[in-house]
Amino acid sequence: MNQEHYSARSGRRVSDTQSEAFHSLTIKHLSATQQMVVDCFDGENTLLTREQIAAQTNLKLSSVCGRVRALIDANRLRVRGSVRDLHTGKRQELLGLSKDSSNV
Repeated sequence: MNQEHYSARSGRRVSDTQSEAFHSLTIKHLSATQQMVVDCFDGENTLLTREQIAAQTNLKLSSVCGRVRALIDANRLRVRGSVRDLHTGKRQELLGLSKDSSNV
């Protein structure tokens, strides 16, 4: 019997294969772009916005946003505050390494 799975974030239906692949990932297995994002952080006290990460890695902002979301879900990064963007006036999240990821 096939059980239907739904993404908690988007509410979309996902296949059994997608669900199994997602749940088989561990935080020890980072993709190359995820590792590039994590490498931007020198230590626990380094806080960066997604735009700053994009500038440091030369990745598109949309790519950085996806990698950051995955790293937050994997408990490697966490939101540690916010800052107002001087150009747009909007708040941007400040990201930092989670305390759990410092010993991995």
